[in-house]
Amino acid sequence: MLKFATVPTKYAPKRKMIDFAVPQWKNKLGEFEHPDVASWVNSTYQSKVYKTQKEFNEAYDQAAAMGVLPSAAVCWRNKPMVLTKEDVDNFEEEFNEGAFDEVKTDVKKTLTKMRAALETGEKVLFVF
Repeated sequence: MLKFATVPTKYAPKRKMIDFAVPQWKNKLGEFEHPDVASWVNSTYQSKVYKTQKEFNEAYDQAAAMGVLPSAAVCWRNKPMVLTKEDVDNFEEEFNEGAFDEVKTDVKKTLTKMRAALETGEKVLFVF
């Protein structure tokens, strides 16, 4: 299960944007088990961690050489990750193009909450 949440800026991570300790106090925006939402989170994670296709391929190959399931090594696995305005724009764009149909109402509610949090400028969005 993946969860979207916000925290006040003063409690947000300052340096580490992926795989940080989740603050105890957070405002839940939505929870999803839908594979399309998980796929979007995974793609966002990979774009933040692996800046080039070459970096991704090297990590994948290195995991395979170590006997680790490569997909497990390069995929998001409930590591807390800060979401930027651009990430939310991308999420909304995919939603508008017809993704997430089975959970459309829940995604729309979560997107509305995300936009409201971004407008205040006092909160940081993350997924965990």
